[in-house]
Amino acid sequence: MGLFKKSGIKDERITNTKNKIYAEIHILVMVIAVVSIVFKYFIYNRGIESVTTELLILFLSAVYFMYRSTSLGVFSAEIEMHDRESKWPQQKKNLVASITLGVVIALVFGTNSAVQYADGLLQSIYYFFLTALVSLMIYLPFFLIFIVGGNEILKRNSEKSIDRMLHDESGDNDEKH
Repeated sequence: MGLFKKSGIKDERITNTKNKIYAEIHILVMVIAVVSIVFKYFIYNRGIESVTTELLILFLSAVYFMYRSTSLGVFSAEIEMHDRESKWPQQKKNLVASITLGVVIALVFGTNSAVQYADGLLQSIYYFFLTALVSLMIYLPFFLIFIVGGNEILKRNSEKSIDRMLHDESGDNDEKH
């Protein structure tokens, strides 16, 4: 009878259009979650408990995206395409972003400490440099490990997935043919 049998023929244009719609829905959900966080946490001054669901949605969707793009080899292909078209390779951009973020956070914390807690000019200078240096020692390695190191690990795993798919004709276990 074949009443519920799926056809093996699919129109690529329809599939791509459906994928664009799914991407738009994902962006809409993320925007709604961020707006909800802004209203609940910043405007209504509710605690972090009230935005836990939204934060989980944002975090878990990012983790899932990274996992799938790595397992299907898309991550390393995107980096390779970026490096071909850009003056700065992705690794260099990540390094500069990590250092910049660490320095900016250290300067903000140092300035906050000097303004909020110091009594005189010398004490504010001392607090600024002490807090900025300690913050730099904490946050710079953290960002270097997680941004630069994490990117390299994801890239390496993505390249392994590509090699596995090339050697195994069936591809990824989750990949649909």
